[in-house]
Amino acid sequence: MLIMTNISTLTASLQFMTRELLSYEVELFDLLYHDIGDFATQQSTKIINQDRRISIYGVRGVGKTTAMQGVLWRALSASKDTRVMPITITVKGAKAASNIKELEDAFYRSVITGVLEVAEFKRKKSKLWKGTQKYAPWIGRKITEASSLIFPPLSYASDLAEKGIEWLVNRLKQTDIETIITSTTVDSRNVADILIDRLEETGTLLIFVIDELDKISSDTLLSDFFDGNQSWFQGKRGILSLTYTFGESIKETVASSVRRLSTVEMYPGVSTQKDAEKIIHSRAFLGISQIQKNEKIVDQTTQEVFPPETIKTILDVSAPNTYLMLERTYEAIQRAIELKSETVKPEHVFKEETEIKIPSQLEYQVLTVLSKGRTTPTDTADRLDKKTPSITRVLKGMMIKDWVTRVGSGKRAYYSLTARGAAAIRRYEKSD
Repeated sequence: MLIMTNISTLTASLQFMTRELLSYEVELFDLLYHDIGDFATQQSTKIINQDRRISIYGVRGVGKTTAMQGVLWRALSASKDTRVMPITITVKGAKAASNIKELEDAFYRSVITGVLEVAEFKRKKSKLWKGTQKYAPWIGRKITEASSLIFPPLSYASDLAEKGIEWLVNRLKQTDIETIITSTTVDSRNVADILIDRLEETGTLLIFVIDELDKISSDTLLSDFFDGNQSWFQGKRGILSLTYTFGESIKETVASSVRRLSTVEMYPGVSTQKDAEKIIHSRAFLGISQIQKNEKIVDQTTQEVFPPETIKTILDVSAPNTYLMLERTYEAIQRAIELKSETVKPEHVFKEETEIKIPSQLEYQVLTVLSKGRTTPTDTADRLDKKTPSITRVLKGMMIKDWVTRVGSGKRAYYSLTARGAAAIRRYEKSD
């Protein structure tokens, strides 16, 4: 059945396309979040059942923050009889820290704030429930069904956090928790430790998600922080986000320090057609449902508006950056509207020359080797029967294009394929 689209349909599809999912408490989280490679499912199991600490790294915009919130969502929805308390530590003030004392103070104050946000969930709950009323009935039902999985354990965690906050205020003989958080004389680490110890005494599994800690300008300062605060991280369950810029790997000093307290792995971001389709279609579906009340027609319209060849084009110029992919999709829809097109076509997708380059034959050979696992320049050269210096030059060039990433330096340097590198392989094979 062919569904005729129009400008209003395209306009509606824009509504949720760039909606950020920075918290699992967003009523649309379960509808818009896509668990790439079952990342959240696998990591939440490791964290809860194996008491693991995990650090993930990737370029800014690749979706690390949303993925970490997905871990919390999964942990809550699968908790059943397990008492889970998710604590998001968004380290505000990390960028302004100029020494280890300032960074530590910003971190531990953020720990206290994270517990306070859990305590305040009960006051947000009614607002979240009411939010379902503005969507189509079947959308509201899906939101309600998803929320019913996490609300009971989260409400329980909220009660415990609120009691812990009240206990802390009385213990320190203060008027309220805000006074403690903003105090210039309080020992923030000591206060955070007291509060966390109190919560752990209830038998609750605390899961920490740590974000924006790496926004400081000094890699040395960050590695010193990890080295000096290992004891705090030991024994705690959680996941930590680390960012590197395009073409630059995470610094070895930081990686070495982090490995002492957690496993370190790269977050892949959007790398497959299937992932891109699920993310883009779910957002367009929700937007179109605002003007079309028949669920089946909305689904068919979504498929028609964004055909596979268009999403493939978006993926090729955006992978692995989720933020960039959604921005490009938004721009493509606007372009389709301007040209009075009924669908979003590949030619509507904004492209940059640096993002659609075809690898040379040697670059393709190196990328193919890396697609089987990370290697050193020497190992890569041996496999291709090439000289190491030439392979090293090629790898450095591909780092600039963000086709590969590096961990370590010198003889200890290991290169890995990025999602953009995988996209480059596909472009080469298509052009051959």
